[in-house]
Amino acid sequence: MAGVFVLNLLFKEFHLISRMELNAQEVLSGQPWRLITFLFIPTNIHADDSILHVLIVLSFLYFLGTTLEERWGVRRFLIYYFFGAIAAIIAGMLTRYGTNRYLNLSLFFSFLILYPDAQLMLSFVLPIRAKWLALLNGAIYVYEFINNPWPIRAAIIASLLNLLLFFGDDILNQIRLAIQQYRRRQAFKNRSRSVSYTHLTLPTIYSV
Repeated sequence: MAGVFVLNLLFKEFHLISRMELNAQEVLSGQPWRLITFLFIPTNIHADDSILHVLIVLSFLYFLGTTLEERWGVRRFLIYYFFGAIAAIIAGMLTRYGTNRYLNLSLFFSFLILYPDAQLMLSFVLPIRAKWLALLNGAIYVYEFINNPWPIRAAIIASLLNLLLFFGDDILNQIRLAIQQYRRRQAFKNRSRSVSYTHLTLPTIYSV
């Protein structure tokens, strides 16, 4: 991705990014390389971005990739990305346009699921736990699904299906655990209330 960004910056007249995008009409017209090259287009990076912003985005993607690779192993990480890429390609061909943005965002979601209590620095300033970023990431998915055309919606669905394929059991277990913890807290509160009521002492009434 870094190489694509640099080449696109140096040779703007070549329009490298537009030649790499997954456009179904161009693919069917004899440009099959687009089925692969769109995966290497840098996401959340634009030609007019500062070098600092580019370095931050690329270093964060590198951090996500290496962390997941260490947790899963190279084989499982490649399988995850392979199936995600296939889903993104199918979504792009069906809707005439594809993007790798949500495939890469799903890597972030994977990290948040695996490390819910990890503390990250939002904009390198504000410390925040990963589980709250997961909620924010989910809100972004919902907002972009509602406010974008079907090519974007299909890419979001494809990335979520890949997540469910790998994390379906983990997500269900976390939901069950959250429900159990909530029920325990409610039961504890109810017991505490009943105990406090039984220990109430009524005032003594003296009759004359």
